[in-house]
Amino acid sequence: MAKPEVLAIASPGSRALKNAKYEKYCRMRGSAQPRIPAYREAGWETSDDDDAYSNACRLERRPGVRERIEYLSQQDEGLIAEKRRRIEETLWSIHEAAIGDYVETTEIDGKTIERPKHISELPRELQQNIEKITVLPNGRAVPQLYSKLAVSQELRRMLNVGRNDDAGGVARMSDQELVAQLADLSKQLGVDINVNYSFAQQPSDKETDGSK
Repeated sequence: MAKPEVLAIASPGSRALKNAKYEKYCRMRGSAQPRIPAYREAGWETSDDDDAYSNACRLERRPGVRERIEYLSQQDEGLIAEKRRRIEETLWSIHEAAIGDYVETTEIDGKTIERPKHISELPRELQQNIEKITVLPNGRAVPQLYSKLAVSQELRRMLNVGRNDDAGGVARMSDQELVAQLADLSKQLGVDINVNYSFAQQPSDKETDGSK
């Protein structure tokens, strides 16, 4: 008797949405991003938070969008990878930030000067690189960027850059393993090396007190 055919039915929300903006929004919402920043980063421009929130809620009521968000929220490994990607992107953005992007050249009383740009006019990707703001007596806000050194160290830890596991491996070797490795190396090099355990032995009382 022929075995009955089993139709594979895709789980609701398992397929990527054809609309690129919808899909990007769902991925950010699936990685626990709030509605307002997710809506803007997906590509919809609006400066009003209430409009962004209501539009995002309306979007999530569209057929397929809610199912897609729920499906992506359940993918633990994918969620972790997506969060790691977003963190790394943010760190690289801070690492590559240039102070010149936050300064403008203008003329005042016939003099050419440089002054900080209005922060509210900066793109979102530049605003997120600002750690704190100092307000000058004239009311101009001066941004201070995150430390490139601290971000560089964080990226090195995240990407395992600069780790030397081989050196740590030598430190963890026993005396026998180290002597055996040195002996094998001397054979490969064709060099006569007297390899023994004398370096690992504790000096005798006669050696330490100078007596023979």
